[in-house]
Amino acid sequence: MIISCKKCDKKFELDDKLISSSGRLLQCGSCAYQWHYIPERKIELVNEVNDNVKKSYQVKKTLQKPIKKIIEKHKTIAKEGKIGFFSFLLITIILLVSLVILLDTFKLSLSSTIPNIDFYLDSLYDTLKDIFLFFKDLLK
Repeated sequence: MIISCKKCDKKFELDDKLISSSGRLLQCGSCAYQWHYIPERKIELVNEVNDNVKKSYQVKKTLQKPIKKIIEKHKTIAKEGKIGFFSFLLITIILLVSLVILLDTFKLSLSSTIPNIDFYLDSLYDTLKDIFLFFKDLLK
């Protein structure tokens, strides 16, 4: 293979086997300039890989635009739709009901761990009834 110096443009003949696929540091015998040389066939492969990376980046970039719009839309909704008192109260009631149902489901298993679980469940039932009656009176 014939290689030319990048500085003084002098040409040298070099065996292909001496240069690996990742390239090699060369030095001009005339002007002592050093440079990293990569064989042309490897440069073409690198350029092809770079083109493929650019194409995949462009596809990714075009897919990110709609995703960014959705994220921005949800951010504005989240900023505007702060959790109000009644929303918080409703979530608390739902959690309380689910806790009562869960405890009632595993009442026998939990009775060894929590000795008076029947008393606690009765208290929770009464609390739920009071909350139900409160909202029933509120809506009248």
